[in-house]
Amino acid sequence: MAALLSGRRNGTTHAEVALLATLPQELRLIGGLAVMCRVGTPHRATVDLDAVTRDLTGVHERLARLAVTATGGGQYGFGDGLDLDVIDVAPASAAELAADLEAAGPALTDLELNVVAHVWAHDGATPLDIIAIDEETGLPLAAASGRLVATVGGLVAMKATTVTLRASSRPEKRASDLYDLGRLVVDGNGLALGLDAMPQVLRAAVLSRLHRWFIDGAGRDRTYRDVRRFDDPPLDLDRVADAVEDLTA
Repeated sequence: MAALLSGRRNGTTHAEVALLATLPQELRLIGGLAVMCRVGTPHRATVDLDAVTRDLTGVHERLARLAVTATGGGQYGFGDGLDLDVIDVAPASAAELAADLEAAGPALTDLELNVVAHVWAHDGATPLDIIAIDEETGLPLAAASGRLVATVGGLVAMKATTVTLRASSRPEKRASDLYDLGRLVVDGNGLALGLDAMPQVLRAAVLSRLHRWFIDGAGRDRTYRDVRRFDDPPLDLDRVADAVEDLTA
């Protein structure tokens, strides 16, 4: 399968796809570029790359050789202002990790749910040929073939468990996550099947939060205030609410 992402020559999308083509194949793409791949364009602009991997130490040396800066903690800086953040996921599967955490009781914390979500997204990633094309001519600008990208369900799980962890000092991050969630719920294919395959504790948390943010009155009003800064394309909250209703029916 291929994802065609339109943009300007030497623009951000062109640069990101060109950079992605040079990175180790073990990395699983998450974040804004992954959302663009799964919902199609147009979508909000993204200015960096985000990935997950298992055993970051195994790819760190290769990443550090490619990067201009490698400050530690999975953060790498490249030319043209592009950054790469890599999250190292747990060695166990999402199901095993969730079972272990549930056994420790009493209930999984927001952070523990987020850890499970990242593992689940990592293990479920599927390959895509990602191609940046010129928005005016349609000609290819850069290509990253066979890159592992988190599925719609994986992205929804990560973002739904990340929103509650956003500090009040980063409201723009909460807003962008909610906007991405809305686009993924409406435009992403295969979400219902993806949710069904999640560990039950993760699935219940994701559905509960989607209902709170996009259907419940107070939560929906706050979501509207958060996401209205993104208008390309505008997010139709009625369509999102209908899609969430279908998921929880």
